[in-house]
Amino acid sequence: MATIKDVAKQAGVSVATVSAVINRDSGVKVSKKLTEQVEKAIKEMNYRPNRIARALSRKQTQTIAYVVPTISNTFFSQMAHLIEDKAFDKRYGVYLCNTHSMVDRIELYKDILIENRVAGVITTLTWDIIENGFIEALREEKIPLIGLAGARMVTGIDTITLDDVGGAELATRHLLEKGHQKIGFIGIKASKTTEKRLQGYKKALHGAGLEIEERYIEKGRSFNREEGYALAHKLYRKCPDLTALFVYNDIMAAGVLDALHDLGLKIPGDIAVIGYDNSVADYTRPKLTTMDLFKEKMVDEAMDILFKRIAGEEFEPRHEQILPQLVIGESS
Repeated sequence: MATIKDVAKQAGVSVATVSAVINRDSGVKVSKKLTEQVEKAIKEMNYRPNRIARALSRKQTQTIAYVVPTISNTFFSQMAHLIEDKAFDKRYGVYLCNTHSMVDRIELYKDILIENRVAGVITTLTWDIIENGFIEALREEKIPLIGLAGARMVTGIDTITLDDVGGAELATRHLLEKGHQKIGFIGIKASKTTEKRLQGYKKALHGAGLEIEERYIEKGRSFNREEGYALAHKLYRKCPDLTALFVYNDIMAAGVLDALHDLGLKIPGDIAVIGYDNSVADYTRPKLTTMDLFKEKMVDEAMDILFKRIAGEEFEPRHEQILPQLVIGESS
């Protein structure tokens, strides 16, 4: 294998010049003529820089990590896709880590990301990430971390979060404006995000002068389609007077639509449905009314902050909150 010295000799320049051409972010200026000579020599000799050695010298690799509860949730897979595209533009790779809210997985990923000297980490600040020393370990190693989406904030950590109270209020108000007063809510147990969305749901009902019917609220254990299906069956059999449902996310809402179809109900004629996150709304029948979370905007802002941190810029922790937007489909 060719070495950097071989390339320097072939190009007729110093090793330092070759290094400056390879490491374009080093700040060392190299003329266009010498750059072309070096690039020609690199191509002719099929030279590959020793990225590991470079990482050791810089104490970081050209990789970032995206740590999520589960990629099976379409929202997170869509966010991962956007993050990877933005990272690629900067010539960074991305580690994708699914925690499944399991302590042993969080421990393993924490160690691997530190040992592999990732340049930065993006994660949803779930309770398990916060409670298991993940954040403290990264901060001790001076690895920048940003919280993306979710409902939690941590002192000293940059965050891009959603105004879930405001978004849920808008979603519920849409159903109220359609004339519905008996509106059910389907969410998740032990979920901070559910708490926020439930708060917005109740706020809208109070604003309309309606009493909160706790029997109209049903919470499950998983964020998936099957859980949405089961909860819709359970809630509608218990409360057949319901005329509308606000569902925690689109994936669950897709299951809700299936359940209502199986119960022989017309949507939205007999019962209206609104989802949340605009992840699969275009693929359901009927197309879901949902709340768009501005995923690309969130990723753009998160990546901008993260790369500024990676570059060593110092500024007070930023906390930005984005209000979701109503997208009217066919289900309401």
